[in-house]
Amino acid sequence: MDLQPAVSLWNYNHYYPVPELDEILSYLRAHGLGVELWNDWLGGENLYSPTRQRWIQRILEGMPVSLHAAIGDSGRDSLYRQVDAAAVFGARVLVIHADNLRTGSEPALDYGLGRDLVARGADRRVQIALENGQLPILERALAQVEGLKICLDTGHVYLTEHSMADFLAAFRDHIVHLHLQDVLSSPEEELLGEAGIIRDHYTPGTGGIPGEDWELLFETLQRQNFQGMGVFEVQPRHPLQTARLGLDYLQRFW
Repeated sequence: MDLQPAVSLWNYNHYYPVPELDEILSYLRAHGLGVELWNDWLGGENLYSPTRQRWIQRILEGMPVSLHAAIGDSGRDSLYRQVDAAAVFGARVLVIHADNLRTGSEPALDYGLGRDLVARGADRRVQIALENGQLPILERALAQVEGLKICLDTGHVYLTEHSMADFLAAFRDHIVHLHLQDVLSSPEEELLGEAGIIRDHYTPGTGGIPGEDWELLFETLQRQNFQGMGVFEVQPRHPLQTARLGLDYLQRFW
């Protein structure tokens, strides 16, 4: 197994002040980390546009890289450009969501678009990895779109009615990319309870995903000889969470 750790550019949307992109990439490179790029960088800058590609390609300097498609963007031409950008940057994977395969207001996925996207990716040595939402949606997509792969987001598993074991049993032969994150533990959910506190995107090991599920995940990846990126997709806890958790701990001392 060869898992390349990386950091999502999405993370930096939740910090202030945000360093310049070249600073972020230099820092990640110095720590042996890859990067997952998002096209809509802060300030509305489209990193996948042809006018930006040469600059991005230069500052990546051979770093391990993956791309994340624009959320909700189901335009064929736009998705094709994102596949092409992945090839330019040397990315092996473009991560998409189910919404990227929905046309207009139609609830059903456009499997024809999925097949075309996979074919374009194959021509450019870029795998299209569908990120997990509800398990049945992914199962139908894999059945309809030959060559489609899976990006397993560990936190998203626990926002469904299915278990980590269910997801691994269904997709272990298709997983080529990981988003690594944790979810709120049950005691923390009970303590907080306020609206607006997100349930996922916490640092692995600090939340509610049980250790045996992490163990099962990595045993499965080892058996399939996983060769891909493990992208940390996390954001800091809300200040209210920090205060409530801090008070809950410190009040035992006064």
